[in-house]
Amino acid sequence: MIRKTIYLIILLLSITLSASAQTVITPDVVKQTGLYTVEITTNNGEEPQATVIESPWKPDTYNMTYINKVPCQIVISINGSTLYDSGPYEKDTSGATIRINGNTTAFYSDPLNMPYKLKLEKAADLLCRKNGNDYSDKHWRLLKDAVSMNTIVGLKLSQLIGMEWTSAYIPCNVIINGDYRGCYLLMETVKRNNHCRITCDKQKGCIIERDPYWWKETTYFSSGRYDGESMYRWTWKYPDEDELDEERQQYVQQYINALEQSLYSGNYGDYIDIPSWTKWILAHDILGTRDSGGANMYLKKYDDTTDSRMEMPCLWDFDSNYDVTPGSFSRLHLSTNSYFSTLFNSVNTSFAKEYVELWNGTKDNLVHQLSQFINDYITSDEAISLNASRILHNRRWNTTYGTVEDDARYTLKWLNNHITPLDQNINMLSGIRTEEYYSNDMHDNLFYNLSGFKINTSIKQGVVIQKNTHSQRVYKFIINQ
Repeated sequence: MIRKTIYLIILLLSITLSASAQTVITPDVVKQTGLYTVEITTNNGEEPQATVIESPWKPDTYNMTYINKVPCQIVISINGSTLYDSGPYEKDTSGATIRINGNTTAFYSDPLNMPYKLKLEKAADLLCRKNGNDYSDKHWRLLKDAVSMNTIVGLKLSQLIGMEWTSAYIPCNVIINGDYRGCYLLMETVKRNNHCRITCDKQKGCIIERDPYWWKETTYFSSGRYDGESMYRWTWKYPDEDELDEERQQYVQQYINALEQSLYSGNYGDYIDIPSWTKWILAHDILGTRDSGGANMYLKKYDDTTDSRMEMPCLWDFDSNYDVTPGSFSRLHLSTNSYFSTLFNSVNTSFAKEYVELWNGTKDNLVHQLSQFINDYITSDEAISLNASRILHNRRWNTTYGTVEDDARYTLKWLNNHITPLDQNINMLSGIRTEEYYSNDMHDNLFYNLSGFKINTSIKQGVVIQKNTHSQRVYKFIINQ
Protein backbone atom coordinates (compact mmCIF):
# COMPACT_ATOMS: atom_id res chain seq x y z
CA MET A 1 0.00 0.00 0.00
CA ILE A 2 2.82 2.42 0.91
CA ARG A 3 4.67 1.59 -2.30
CA LYS A 4 1.52 2.18 -4.34
CA THR A 5 0.89 5.49 -2.63
CA ILE A 6 4.45 6.70 -3.28
CA TYR A 7 4.21 5.55 -6.89
CA LEU A 8 0.93 7.41 -7.32
CA ILE A 9 2.36 10.66 -5.92
CA ILE A 10 5.41 10.48 -8.19
CA LEU A 11 3.32 9.56 -11.23
CA LEU A 12 0.75 12.29 -10.71
CA LEU A 13 3.43 14.89 -10.08
CA SER A 14 5.29 13.82 -13.20
CA ILE A 15 2.24 14.02 -15.40
CA THR A 16 1.05 17.31 -13.89
CA LEU A 17 4.43 18.93 -14.49
CA SER A 18 4.71 17.51 -17.99
CA ALA A 19 1.19 18.54 -18.88
CA SER A 20 1.53 22.05 -17.48
CA ALA A 21 4.61 22.62 -19.61
CA GLN A 22 2.79 21.78 -22.81
CA THR A 23 0.06 23.25 -24.95
CA VAL A 24 -0.79 19.82 -26.37
CA ILE A 25 -0.99 16.57 -24.39
CA THR A 26 1.23 14.25 -26.40
CA PRO A 27 0.73 10.49 -26.80
CA ASP A 28 3.97 9.91 -24.87
CA VAL A 29 2.57 11.77 -21.84
CA VAL A 30 -0.72 9.85 -22.10
CA LYS A 31 1.10 6.52 -22.11
CA GLN A 32 2.90 7.39 -18.87
CA THR A 33 -0.33 6.89 -16.94
CA GLY A 34 -0.11 3.11 -17.20
CA LEU A 35 -3.69 2.85 -18.46
CA TYR A 36 -4.54 1.07 -21.69
CA THR A 37 -4.09 3.38 -24.67
CA VAL A 38 -6.41 3.06 -27.67
CA GLU A 39 -4.91 4.81 -30.70
CA ILE A 40 -7.23 5.26 -33.67
CA THR A 41 -5.88 6.50 -36.97
CA THR A 42 -8.52 7.25 -39.57
CA ASN A 43 -8.07 7.20 -43.33
CA ASN A 44 -6.93 10.64 -44.51
CA GLY A 45 -7.42 12.02 -41.00
CA GLU A 46 -11.23 12.08 -41.45
CA GLU A 47 -13.19 12.76 -38.26
CA PRO A 48 -16.34 10.89 -37.22
CA GLN A 49 -19.19 13.39 -37.38
CA ALA A 50 -22.74 13.71 -36.12
CA THR A 51 -25.61 16.08 -36.63
CA VAL A 52 -28.47 17.39 -34.51
CA ILE A 53 -31.88 16.11 -35.56
CA GLU A 54 -35.39 17.00 -34.46
CA SER A 55 -37.83 14.29 -33.56
CA PRO A 56 -40.60 13.97 -36.19
CA TRP A 57 -42.71 12.45 -33.43
CA LYS A 58 -42.30 15.27 -30.91
CA PRO A 59 -41.34 18.71 -32.30
CA ASP A 60 -38.77 20.71 -30.32
CA THR A 61 -37.19 17.45 -29.11
CA TYR A 62 -33.63 17.20 -30.37
CA ASN A 63 -30.99 14.53 -30.44
CA MET A 64 -27.87 13.46 -32.31
CA THR A 65 -27.29 10.94 -35.04
CA TYR A 66 -24.09 9.95 -36.76
CA ILE A 67 -23.26 11.12 -40.28
CA ASN A 68 -20.38 8.89 -41.31
CA LYS A 69 -18.62 5.64 -40.57
CA VAL A 70 -14.91 6.33 -40.91
CA PRO A 71 -12.39 3.60 -41.91
CA CYS A 72 -9.54 3.37 -39.43
CA GLN A 73 -6.75 1.38 -37.83
CA ILE A 74 -6.84 0.59 -34.10
CA VAL A 75 -3.77 -0.08 -31.96
CA ILE A 76 -4.08 -0.95 -28.26
CA SER A 77 -1.06 -0.81 -25.95
CA ILE A 78 -0.09 -0.61 -22.32
CA ASN A 79 3.24 0.52 -20.86
CA GLY A 80 4.75 0.69 -24.33
CA SER A 81 3.77 -2.87 -25.25
CA THR A 82 1.38 -3.37 -28.19
CA LEU A 83 -1.44 -5.76 -27.31
CA TYR A 84 -3.56 -5.46 -30.45
CA ASP A 85 -3.24 -4.03 -33.94
CA SER A 86 -6.16 -4.21 -36.35
CA GLY A 87 -3.97 -3.34 -39.31
CA PRO A 88 -4.97 -0.73 -41.92
CA TYR A 89 -8.55 -0.73 -43.14
CA GLU A 90 -9.33 -3.26 -45.81
CA LYS A 91 -12.95 -4.31 -46.12
CA ASP A 92 -13.68 -7.79 -44.73
CA THR A 93 -9.97 -8.32 -44.01
CA SER A 94 -8.45 -5.84 -41.54
CA GLY A 95 -8.95 -2.52 -39.81
CA ALA A 96 -12.22 -1.14 -38.53
CA THR A 97 -14.75 1.65 -38.81
CA ILE A 98 -15.56 4.24 -36.15
CA ARG A 99 -18.74 6.25 -35.82
CA ILE A 100 -20.30 8.49 -33.22
CA ASN A 101 -22.85 6.81 -31.01
CA GLY A 102 -25.68 9.31 -30.96
CA ASN A 103 -28.40 10.08 -28.41
CA THR A 104 -28.30 12.29 -25.34
CA THR A 105 -24.65 11.92 -24.32
CA ALA A 106 -23.48 12.90 -27.79
CA PHE A 107 -25.91 15.84 -27.86
CA TYR A 108 -24.17 17.40 -24.85
CA SER A 109 -20.60 16.45 -25.84
CA ASP A 110 -17.78 18.32 -27.49
CA PRO A 111 -17.48 17.24 -31.16
CA LEU A 112 -14.03 15.82 -30.39
CA ASN A 113 -15.07 14.04 -27.18
CA MET A 114 -17.96 11.88 -28.31
CA PRO A 115 -19.06 8.37 -27.39
CA TYR A 116 -18.13 6.00 -30.23
CA LYS A 117 -18.98 2.67 -31.78
CA LEU A 118 -16.25 0.54 -33.31
CA LYS A 119 -16.80 -2.24 -35.84
CA LEU A 120 -13.87 -4.49 -36.69
CA GLU A 121 -13.53 -6.04 -40.12
CA LYS A 122 -12.20 -9.17 -38.43
CA ALA A 123 -13.55 -10.27 -35.04
CA ALA A 124 -11.16 -9.95 -32.11
CA ASP A 125 -11.11 -9.42 -28.36
CA LEU A 126 -10.23 -5.75 -27.90
CA LEU A 127 -9.93 -6.28 -24.15
CA CYS A 128 -6.93 -8.50 -24.88
CA ARG A 129 -7.84 -11.24 -22.40
CA LYS A 130 -6.26 -14.64 -22.17
CA ASN A 131 -8.05 -17.07 -24.47
CA GLY A 132 -9.08 -13.99 -26.45
CA ASN A 133 -10.62 -16.06 -29.22
CA ASP A 134 -13.35 -17.03 -26.76
CA TYR A 135 -14.37 -13.35 -26.59
CA SER A 136 -13.95 -12.35 -30.22
CA ASP A 137 -16.53 -10.04 -31.73
CA LYS A 138 -16.69 -7.26 -34.29
CA HIS A 139 -18.73 -4.79 -32.24
CA TRP A 140 -17.35 -2.59 -29.43
CA ARG A 141 -18.15 0.66 -27.65
CA LEU A 142 -16.13 3.57 -26.30
CA LEU A 143 -18.19 5.10 -23.48
CA LYS A 144 -17.30 8.37 -21.76
CA ASP A 145 -17.78 6.70 -18.38
CA ALA A 146 -14.25 6.40 -16.98
CA VAL A 147 -14.52 9.83 -15.33
CA SER A 148 -16.87 8.35 -12.71
CA MET A 149 -17.31 4.96 -11.07
CA ASN A 150 -21.01 4.68 -11.94
CA THR A 151 -20.64 2.16 -14.73
CA ILE A 152 -17.84 0.25 -13.00
CA VAL A 153 -19.97 -0.22 -9.87
CA GLY A 154 -23.14 -0.90 -11.86
CA LEU A 155 -21.49 -3.66 -13.87
CA LYS A 156 -20.07 -5.22 -10.72
CA LEU A 157 -23.56 -5.34 -9.23
CA SER A 158 -24.84 -6.87 -12.48
CA GLN A 159 -22.27 -9.63 -12.07
CA LEU A 160 -23.00 -10.17 -8.36
CA ILE A 161 -26.75 -10.32 -8.81
CA GLY A 162 -26.38 -12.92 -11.55
CA MET A 163 -27.56 -11.31 -14.78
CA GLU A 164 -27.15 -13.58 -17.80
CA TRP A 165 -24.48 -11.35 -19.28
CA THR A 166 -22.42 -8.47 -17.90
CA SER A 167 -20.43 -6.36 -20.33
CA ALA A 168 -16.68 -6.62 -19.80
CA TYR A 169 -14.64 -3.41 -20.02
CA ILE A 170 -11.27 -1.74 -19.53
CA PRO A 171 -10.66 1.92 -18.65
CA CYS A 172 -8.49 3.46 -21.35
CA ASN A 173 -7.13 6.68 -22.82
CA VAL A 174 -8.20 7.39 -26.38
CA ILE A 175 -6.08 9.10 -29.00
CA ILE A 176 -7.57 9.86 -32.42
CA ASN A 177 -5.24 10.95 -35.20
CA GLY A 178 -2.58 11.87 -32.64
CA ASP A 179 -4.96 14.02 -30.57
CA TYR A 180 -5.73 12.99 -26.98
CA ARG A 181 -9.51 12.70 -26.48
CA GLY A 182 -9.76 11.68 -22.82
CA CYS A 183 -10.67 8.76 -20.53
CA TYR A 184 -13.13 6.16 -21.81
CA LEU A 185 -14.38 2.68 -21.05
CA LEU A 186 -13.76 0.25 -23.91
CA MET A 187 -16.68 -2.15 -23.63
CA GLU A 188 -18.47 -5.07 -25.15
CA THR A 189 -21.79 -4.15 -26.80
CA VAL A 190 -25.27 -5.58 -26.35
CA LYS A 191 -25.21 -8.25 -29.02
CA ARG A 192 -26.10 -11.85 -29.74
CA ASN A 193 -22.96 -13.93 -29.43
CA ASN A 194 -23.60 -17.41 -28.10
CA HIS A 195 -19.94 -17.82 -27.16
CA CYS A 196 -19.50 -14.82 -24.91
CA ARG A 197 -22.41 -12.35 -24.86
CA ILE A 198 -26.18 -12.82 -25.07
CA THR A 199 -27.41 -16.23 -26.18
CA CYS A 200 -30.39 -16.79 -28.43
CA ASP A 201 -31.27 -19.01 -31.35
CA LYS A 202 -29.82 -17.70 -34.61
CA GLN A 203 -32.92 -18.43 -36.69
CA LYS A 204 -35.75 -17.91 -34.22
CA GLY A 205 -34.42 -15.74 -31.38
CA CYS A 206 -34.50 -11.98 -30.86
CA ILE A 207 -33.10 -9.14 -28.77
CA ILE A 208 -35.19 -5.95 -28.71
CA GLU A 209 -34.91 -2.59 -26.98
CA ARG A 210 -37.60 -0.36 -25.53
CA ASP A 211 -36.30 2.67 -27.36
CA PRO A 212 -37.15 6.37 -26.85
CA TYR A 213 -35.14 7.13 -30.01
CA TRP A 214 -37.02 4.74 -32.27
CA TRP A 215 -37.73 7.54 -34.71
CA LYS A 216 -34.06 7.46 -35.73
CA GLU A 217 -34.40 3.86 -36.93
CA THR A 218 -35.91 2.55 -40.15
CA THR A 219 -37.35 -0.60 -38.56
CA TYR A 220 -39.35 -0.55 -35.33
CA PHE A 221 -42.73 -1.70 -34.04
CA SER A 222 -45.41 -0.59 -31.62
CA SER A 223 -47.19 -2.47 -28.86
CA GLY A 224 -50.38 -1.87 -26.93
CA ARG A 225 -48.65 0.19 -24.27
CA TYR A 226 -46.02 1.78 -26.48
CA ASP A 227 -48.03 3.35 -29.26
CA GLY A 228 -49.75 6.63 -30.08
CA GLU A 229 -48.49 9.35 -27.74
CA SER A 230 -46.05 7.09 -25.95
CA MET A 231 -42.40 8.16 -26.26
CA TYR A 232 -41.37 4.54 -26.87
CA ARG A 233 -41.39 1.94 -29.60
CA TRP A 234 -39.45 -1.31 -29.93
CA THR A 235 -36.28 -1.53 -32.01
CA TRP A 236 -34.16 -4.51 -32.97
CA LYS A 237 -30.73 -5.42 -31.61
CA TYR A 238 -30.94 -8.88 -33.13
CA PRO A 239 -31.41 -9.74 -35.89
CA ASP A 240 -30.08 -6.89 -38.01
CA GLU A 241 -32.57 -5.10 -40.22
CA ASP A 242 -31.33 -6.79 -43.39
CA GLU A 243 -31.81 -10.21 -41.78
CA LEU A 244 -35.19 -9.54 -40.19
CA ASP A 245 -37.94 -11.59 -41.83
CA GLU A 246 -41.60 -10.64 -41.60
CA GLU A 247 -42.54 -13.85 -39.78
CA ARG A 248 -40.17 -13.16 -36.89
CA GLN A 249 -41.24 -9.53 -36.68
CA GLN A 250 -44.93 -10.46 -36.49
CA TYR A 251 -44.29 -13.17 -33.91
CA VAL A 252 -42.35 -10.87 -31.57
CA GLN A 253 -44.87 -8.04 -31.89
CA GLN A 254 -47.74 -10.40 -31.09
CA TYR A 255 -45.80 -11.84 -28.18
CA ILE A 256 -45.15 -8.39 -26.69
CA ASN A 257 -48.82 -7.49 -27.00
CA ALA A 258 -49.81 -10.73 -25.27
CA LEU A 259 -47.18 -10.09 -22.59
CA GLU A 260 -48.63 -6.65 -21.89
CA GLN A 261 -52.12 -8.08 -21.57
CA SER A 262 -50.83 -10.71 -19.16
CA LEU A 263 -49.57 -8.00 -16.80
CA TYR A 264 -53.16 -6.96 -16.21
CA SER A 265 -54.77 -10.40 -16.22
CA GLY A 266 -52.14 -11.79 -13.85
CA ASN A 267 -50.88 -14.68 -15.99
CA TYR A 268 -47.60 -12.91 -16.76
CA GLY A 269 -45.64 -15.99 -15.64
CA ASP A 270 -46.53 -17.52 -19.01
CA TYR A 271 -44.73 -14.70 -20.82
CA ILE A 272 -41.90 -13.26 -18.75
CA ASP A 273 -38.90 -14.90 -17.13
CA ILE A 274 -39.62 -13.75 -13.58
CA PRO A 275 -36.12 -14.40 -12.11
CA SER A 276 -34.29 -12.23 -14.68
CA TRP A 277 -36.89 -9.45 -14.42
CA THR A 278 -36.67 -9.34 -10.61
CA LYS A 279 -32.85 -9.23 -10.75
CA TRP A 280 -32.98 -6.37 -13.26
CA ILE A 281 -35.29 -4.13 -11.27
CA LEU A 282 -33.72 -5.00 -7.91
CA ALA A 283 -30.31 -3.93 -9.25
CA HIS A 284 -31.75 -0.56 -10.29
CA ASP A 285 -33.42 -0.19 -6.89
CA ILE A 286 -30.11 -0.86 -5.13
CA LEU A 287 -28.35 1.67 -7.36
CA GLY A 288 -31.10 4.27 -6.95
CA THR A 289 -31.57 4.89 -10.68
CA ARG A 290 -33.37 8.14 -11.41
CA ASP A 291 -33.64 7.86 -15.18
CA SER A 292 -36.81 6.08 -16.26
CA GLY A 293 -36.88 7.62 -19.71
CA GLY A 294 -33.95 5.89 -21.36
CA ALA A 295 -32.30 3.26 -19.17
CA ASN A 296 -31.72 0.94 -22.14
CA MET A 297 -34.20 -1.80 -21.32
CA TYR A 298 -33.32 -4.84 -23.42
CA LEU A 299 -35.49 -7.94 -23.75
CA LYS A 300 -34.51 -11.30 -25.18
CA LYS A 301 -36.50 -14.32 -26.33
CA TYR A 302 -34.36 -17.36 -26.99
CA ASP A 303 -36.60 -18.78 -29.72
CA ASP A 304 -40.24 -18.87 -30.84
CA THR A 305 -41.32 -21.86 -28.75
CA THR A 306 -43.47 -21.90 -25.62
CA ASP A 307 -40.43 -23.20 -23.72
CA SER A 308 -38.80 -19.75 -23.79
CA ARG A 309 -40.12 -16.60 -22.16
CA MET A 310 -39.11 -12.98 -22.54
CA GLU A 311 -35.97 -12.41 -20.47
CA MET A 312 -34.06 -9.36 -19.30
CA PRO A 313 -30.47 -10.48 -20.00
CA CYS A 314 -28.37 -7.46 -19.03
CA LEU A 315 -28.05 -4.11 -17.29
CA TRP A 316 -26.99 -1.02 -19.20
CA ASP A 317 -26.86 2.74 -18.59
CA PHE A 318 -25.74 3.84 -15.12
CA ASP A 319 -25.59 7.60 -15.62
CA SER A 320 -28.23 8.32 -12.98
CA ASN A 321 -27.09 6.01 -10.17
CA TYR A 322 -27.56 7.28 -6.59
CA ASP A 323 -29.97 9.97 -7.73
CA VAL A 324 -33.09 9.19 -5.71
CA THR A 325 -33.71 9.89 -2.04
CA PRO A 326 -31.87 7.19 -0.07
CA GLY A 327 -34.27 4.36 0.71
CA SER A 328 -36.52 5.09 -2.26
CA PHE A 329 -37.12 2.75 -5.13
CA SER A 330 -35.73 3.61 -8.54
CA ARG A 331 -38.03 5.56 -10.82
CA LEU A 332 -38.15 2.49 -13.05
CA HIS A 333 -39.80 0.61 -10.19
CA LEU A 334 -42.58 3.17 -9.84
CA SER A 335 -42.94 4.73 -13.29
CA THR A 336 -45.94 3.93 -15.45
CA ASN A 337 -43.54 4.17 -18.42
CA SER A 338 -42.20 0.74 -17.51
CA TYR A 339 -43.90 -2.56 -16.78
CA PHE A 340 -42.80 -2.86 -13.18
CA SER A 341 -45.41 -0.74 -11.43
CA THR A 342 -48.06 -2.97 -13.03
CA LEU A 343 -46.21 -6.13 -11.98
CA PHE A 344 -45.81 -4.99 -8.39
CA ASN A 345 -49.49 -4.07 -8.18
CA SER A 346 -50.86 -7.16 -9.92
CA VAL A 347 -53.46 -9.31 -8.19
CA ASN A 348 -50.96 -12.09 -8.88
CA THR A 349 -48.28 -11.39 -6.26
CA SER A 350 -45.77 -13.95 -7.59
CA PHE A 351 -43.48 -11.29 -9.04
CA ALA A 352 -43.47 -9.10 -5.94
CA LYS A 353 -42.91 -12.09 -3.67
CA GLU A 354 -40.00 -13.41 -5.74
CA TYR A 355 -38.48 -9.93 -5.74
CA VAL A 356 -38.72 -9.75 -1.94
CA GLU A 357 -37.32 -13.27 -1.56
CA LEU A 358 -34.43 -12.47 -3.90
CA TRP A 359 -33.55 -9.41 -1.82
CA ASN A 360 -33.87 -11.14 1.54
CA GLY A 361 -31.88 -14.14 0.36
CA THR A 362 -28.97 -12.14 -1.06
CA LYS A 363 -28.89 -8.70 0.55
CA ASP A 364 -26.21 -9.27 3.20
CA ASN A 365 -23.78 -10.97 0.85
CA LEU A 366 -24.63 -8.67 -2.05
CA VAL A 367 -24.07 -5.42 -0.16
CA HIS A 368 -20.93 -6.75 1.51
CA GLN A 369 -19.35 -7.90 -1.74
CA LEU A 370 -20.24 -4.69 -3.57
CA SER A 371 -18.79 -2.56 -0.76
CA GLN A 372 -15.67 -4.71 -0.62
CA PHE A 373 -15.19 -4.36 -4.37
CA ILE A 374 -15.40 -0.55 -4.11
CA ASN A 375 -12.94 -0.42 -1.22
CA ASP A 376 -10.48 -2.74 -2.98
CA TYR A 377 -10.73 -0.81 -6.23
CA ILE A 378 -9.48 2.38 -4.60
CA THR A 379 -5.98 0.94 -4.13
CA SER A 380 -5.84 -1.15 -7.32
CA ASP A 381 -3.22 -0.52 -10.00
CA GLU A 382 -6.05 0.28 -12.38
CA ALA A 383 -7.36 3.02 -10.09
CA ILE A 384 -3.87 4.50 -9.74
CA SER A 385 -3.55 4.72 -13.52
CA LEU A 386 -7.09 6.02 -13.86
CA ASN A 387 -6.42 8.82 -11.37
CA ALA A 388 -3.40 9.90 -13.40
CA SER A 389 -5.46 9.79 -16.58
CA ARG A 390 -8.23 11.92 -15.08
CA ILE A 391 -5.71 14.70 -14.52
CA LEU A 392 -5.01 14.73 -18.25
CA HIS A 393 -8.70 14.45 -19.08
CA ASN A 394 -9.53 17.44 -16.85
CA ARG A 395 -6.80 19.49 -18.45
CA ARG A 396 -7.82 18.51 -21.99
CA TRP A 397 -11.49 19.37 -21.50
CA ASN A 398 -11.27 21.96 -18.71
CA THR A 399 -13.29 19.77 -16.34
CA THR A 400 -12.94 19.02 -12.62
CA TYR A 401 -13.60 15.32 -12.22
CA GLY A 402 -12.34 14.02 -8.90
CA THR A 403 -10.34 10.95 -7.99
CA VAL A 404 -11.46 7.34 -7.85
CA GLU A 405 -11.33 7.62 -4.06
CA ASP A 406 -13.71 10.62 -4.19
CA ASP A 407 -16.17 8.57 -6.23
CA ALA A 408 -15.79 5.51 -4.04
CA ARG A 409 -16.31 7.36 -0.77
CA TYR A 410 -19.40 9.08 -2.12
CA THR A 411 -20.83 5.78 -3.38
CA LEU A 412 -20.18 3.95 -0.10
CA LYS A 413 -21.74 6.76 1.92
CA TRP A 414 -24.81 6.80 -0.30
CA LEU A 415 -25.24 3.03 -0.12
CA ASN A 416 -24.83 3.13 3.66
CA ASN A 417 -27.70 5.64 3.90
CA HIS A 418 -29.79 3.80 1.31
CA ILE A 419 -29.79 0.12 2.21
CA THR A 420 -31.60 0.07 5.58
CA PRO A 421 -34.63 2.15 4.54
CA LEU A 422 -34.68 0.35 1.18
CA ASP A 423 -34.86 -2.95 3.07
CA GLN A 424 -37.87 -1.68 4.99
CA ASN A 425 -39.63 -0.56 1.82
CA ILE A 426 -38.91 -3.82 0.01
CA ASN A 427 -40.36 -5.88 2.83
CA MET A 428 -43.62 -3.94 2.66
CA LEU A 429 -44.25 -5.27 -0.85
CA SER A 430 -46.44 -8.06 -2.22
CA GLY A 431 -49.17 -7.77 0.40
CA ILE A 432 -46.81 -9.21 3.00
CA ARG A 433 -47.51 -6.31 5.32
CA THR A 434 -51.04 -5.00 5.31
CA GLU A 435 -53.20 -3.52 8.05
CA GLU A 436 -55.54 -5.18 10.50
CA TYR A 437 -59.15 -4.12 10.04
CA TYR A 438 -62.46 -4.82 11.67
CA SER A 439 -65.35 -5.58 9.36
CA ASN A 440 -67.56 -2.83 10.79
CA ASP A 441 -64.72 -0.56 11.82
CA MET A 442 -64.32 3.07 10.81
CA HIS A 443 -61.18 1.97 8.92
CA ASP A 444 -63.07 -0.25 6.48
CA ASN A 445 -62.15 2.11 3.67
CA LEU A 446 -58.45 2.17 4.51
CA PHE A 447 -56.36 -0.05 2.28
CA TYR A 448 -52.73 -0.71 1.44
CA ASN A 449 -51.64 -1.06 -2.16
CA LEU A 450 -49.01 -3.61 -3.14
CA SER A 451 -46.26 -1.03 -2.77
CA GLY A 452 -47.09 -0.74 0.91
CA PHE A 453 -48.71 2.71 0.75
CA LYS A 454 -51.94 3.54 2.56
CA ILE A 455 -54.86 4.43 0.30
CA ASN A 456 -58.10 6.07 1.43
CA THR A 457 -60.88 5.04 -0.89
CA SER A 458 -64.63 4.61 -0.92
CA ILE A 459 -64.30 1.83 -3.51
CA LYS A 460 -64.59 -1.43 -1.62
CA GLN A 461 -62.70 -3.59 -4.09
CA GLY A 462 -60.27 -5.23 -1.73
CA VAL A 463 -59.22 -8.84 -1.48
CA VAL A 464 -59.54 -10.62 1.88
CA ILE A 465 -56.27 -12.48 2.35
CA GLN A 466 -56.93 -13.62 5.93
CA LYS A 467 -59.96 -13.57 8.21
CA ASN A 468 -60.23 -14.50 11.88
CA THR A 469 -63.75 -15.79 12.48
CA HIS A 470 -63.60 -15.06 16.21
CA SER A 471 -62.40 -11.46 16.13
CA GLN A 472 -63.74 -10.68 12.64
CA ARG A 473 -60.37 -9.13 11.82
CA VAL A 474 -59.61 -9.07 8.12
CA TYR A 475 -56.59 -8.13 6.08
CA LYS A 476 -57.20 -6.27 2.82
CA PHE A 477 -55.35 -4.71 -0.05
CA ILE A 478 -56.74 -2.66 -2.88
CA ILE A 479 -56.33 -4.12 -6.36
CA ASN A 480 -57.18 -1.19 -8.61
CA GLN A 481 -54.72 1.48 -7.45
